[in-house]
Amino acid sequence: MLPSRHRRWLVIDQMLLPALLNLVLNGGIAWLIFRGHETLLLWGESGVGIDLMITGFLLPFAICLINSTLIRRQVEAGKPAALEAGRSPLGLARSSSLWRALVLGSAGLGLGSLPLLGVVALLEPLSVPGFVGLKGAWAGLLAAAISPVVAWWALVGASVPLAAAACDAASADRPREETRQ
Repeated sequence: MLPSRHRRWLVIDQMLLPALLNLVLNGGIAWLIFRGHETLLLWGESGVGIDLMITGFLLPFAICLINSTLIRRQVEAGKPAALEAGRSPLGLARSSSLWRALVLGSAGLGLGSLPLLGVVALLEPLSVPGFVGLKGAWAGLLAAAISPVVAWWALVGASVPLAAAACDAASADRPREETRQ
């Protein structure tokens, strides 16, 4: 079972805080972009479709690239603590951050943006406040879903070299038995 300090870190720091930040940030950006329009359509001059597709890809992509680097540095500094050796499977944690970002960006586009486009098509025309709320809530939920996954991969990926180094150091400290012939 995952230690409570890691569970808390994943839920508070890597799910709730990114959700709130992205709700406010993406809602604010949507308001700045579309505030001069009376109503919004899915496609066209006041269309929101491209905006939602770009956000669906770029938000997970950016979260992965930025957080992977930050978390690796934090683990190396000891906060959060590295996982114990053998604590978790590596899976995509062994892949490069760029590869993980492409996978998550594609998933955000395919599993997040495209279904949302269908919902917006049913609701259009949208008011600007309605879209700002929708965009902020959706970006917050997307960040809440993606950030803990990225954090877990980064934590596991950063813990493996540290655990290996600790094992190497422990092996070097043990006296070697001499073999007699």
